[in-house]
Amino acid sequence: MKITIVRGAFLNPFELQNYTPLKNEFNVIAISSKFPVSTKIDLPLTRLWSPTDLPPFPFKYPILNRLFVDAHRLFGLENVIKRSDVVHVAETYYGYTNQAVIAKRRGLVKKIVSTVWEVIPHNNEKIRGRKNYKKLARENIDHFIAVTNLAKTALIKEGVKSDKISVIPVGINLDKFKPSSTKKNKRDITVLCVARLVPEKGVMDLLHAFLNIRKKIPNLRLVFVGSGPLKSELKGYKNVSVKTVPYSQIQQEYLKSDIFCLPSRATETWEEQYGMCLVEAMACGIPVISTKTGAIPEVCGDSALLFDSGNVAELEKLLTKLIYNKELRLSLGKRGSEIAKDKYDSKKIAAQISDLYKKICR
Repeated sequence: MKITIVRGAFLNPFELQNYTPLKNEFNVIAISSKFPVSTKIDLPLTRLWSPTDLPPFPFKYPILNRLFVDAHRLFGLENVIKRSDVVHVAETYYGYTNQAVIAKRRGLVKKIVSTVWEVIPHNNEKIRGRKNYKKLARENIDHFIAVTNLAKTALIKEGVKSDKISVIPVGINLDKFKPSSTKKNKRDITVLCVARLVPEKGVMDLLHAFLNIRKKIPNLRLVFVGSGPLKSELKGYKNVSVKTVPYSQIQQEYLKSDIFCLPSRATETWEEQYGMCLVEAMACGIPVISTKTGAIPEVCGDSALLFDSGNVAELEKLLTKLIYNKELRLSLGKRGSEIAKDKYDSKKIAAQISDLYKKICR
């Protein structure tokens, strides 16, 4: 079977680790834009030009989305995916998803599977042409993989029948993300946040809570790993560091930390759809503090302390609680590790995806 995984500009190693084991069963290739998030994946890769490859300019995506309905189109995609048994795309409104749908209608490919992260029903429909893209996708995609039950609910509210949806989370390599085998023996307490440095990730809320707590606890440290427009605003404070770390080494940041925090905020058009960093922290046995936003409660289960997004005072209380309670840190970390082993093992996820491909191609 020929399996073609299309991710365009969003191709990345953290999602694709769930598909790497499939190369032992199928002929698997991946397709990205010329300049995706990362090309460091262990699968054959074809890179195609996309409007997303244009250099940054003011209002880039609003302009491109109005010109192309969705900027995530891939020039020449139809020639690469033809004769595929399964074309695996994402969401219902991406340009390359629409291209795959048209290719199927022309008889160029057999089946289409789409992974859906979106948790807000009827989101992304204000741009001209998007509703039609989504309607064609719902009618022609053979099966949907919702990464959460919340995403499944959103699909059903948009009109997709439940029997066309499987809930399969995104897993991680548990040989890489696992608790440290050595005990931490240090005075400093390190709080880690791995995220895009943008307002909706709540990074400024975390900084403000940290600065308040540090007045009482001088041996407290805060580490941000990521990049984004708020990077410069997070720099310049004592015991606060902002760094960029390759995904191949990111597990070391978790193992050096004592508490993980992702204080995501909801906006009118976005809520946290998953949070891979939450799963990575849990797998490493690091206690998690996050918000009651989007899919976060579902992803973390009972292994995290959650608060109402934007409530800095509540965040400060939870951080202080964990800083002073080592036993609670250990118990939450252990629970997170157990959930990760049971639910987020990328090898188990790959097996579920394999079974789905075989089922729809019978």
